[in-house]
This record gives sequence, C-alpha cells and structure tokens, in this order.
Amino acid sequence: MKKMRMMSCIVAFSLVFGLAGCNNAEVKSLQEELAKTIKEKESIEAKMHVVTQARDELQGQVKELIESRDQLQTKVAELDSMQKRVDTDAKTIAELKGQIEKLTQSRDVAAAEAQAAQVQINDLAKKLEAETEKVRVLQEQLKQVQAAIAELQNSIKL
Repeated sequence: MKKMRMMSCIVAFSLVFGLAGCNNAEVKSLQEELAKTIKEKESIEAKMHVVTQARDELQGQVKELIESRDQLQTKVAELDSMQKRVDTDAKTIAELKGQIEKLTQSRDVAAAEAQAAQVQINDLAKKLEAETEKVRVLQEQLKQVQAAIAELQNSIKL
C-alpha cells in the first residue's frame, strides 16, 4: 500500500515537473533522488522489522522473567513459612531441652534421696536386728528368772 502511494507520488511529481517545463536532466535527477529515498525507506523498514522482531523476543523474555519472578516469589513465601516453622520448632526444642535438664536434675535429686533413704533403711534394719537380739536375750533372761522364781516358789512350798 505504501509502495503504491510512493509510486503515485513519483508519477505525480514527474508529471508536474514535466508539465512545468523542467528539463529531462532535472527530472532524471529527481527520479534518482526518489529512488535513493525509496531504498533508504526500504532499508529503514527492514531495520524496523529487525527491531520489531527483537522487541517481540524481548517481550517474550520479559514475560518469561515475570513468570519466573512470580514462581520465585511463591517459593520465597514458602521458604519464609518453612523458616518460621523451623524457628518455632527450634524454640520448642530449646524449651524441651530445658525441661529435660530440669527433669534430669529432679531425677538425680530423687535418686540421691532414694539412696539416702536406703542407707537409712539399712541402718534402721541393723538397729532393729540389734534391738531384736536384745529382746531375745532379755526374753531368755526373763525365762531364766521366771524359772528361778518358780524354783524358789517350789522350794519355799516344800
């Protein structure tokens, strides 16, 4: 369409100049300049086509980069969420370690108290054995005394 207009302009200018009394040399010069201008226009259009293709490619790359950015933002949000969970888990672990430490200390104290109680039980058992032995000895002595009393009573009665 544009070429058609250009050719129409060339023909129109040729007629105008031809009718206006321009000589052949001037018309020829104008035709050469017009041909040169047409070549420059075609060269510019070719360059514009290349630039348009490059622009389209760049727009495609921009679209891909935007998609990649969106995916990365989604992944970053997921990683932030995971980091928060990791931080929460780390805090929970630290609290549990503190509780374990307290329970371990309580266990150690209870074990020491149990050991002390066992020692005390053993001491009391030994004392009970000793006292039981004393009671047995006293019972034997009591039996002997009772036997002696019974013998004395029998000898008094006779």
